[in-house]
Amino acid sequence: MNAGAGFIVAILGNIMTMPGLPKIPAATHMTIDDDGELEGMFG
Repeated sequence: MNAGAGFIVAILGNIMTMPGLPKIPAATHMTIDDDGELEGMFG
């Protein structure tokens, strides 16, 4: 169940709640190296 903008939405089954977004976020492939540089952001 999601509590959104003042109402409750029951989510049942396999649906995407935000159209256009991938199932796996790009942030899962990003890391920060020892110098503090972000890696994996573009590609």
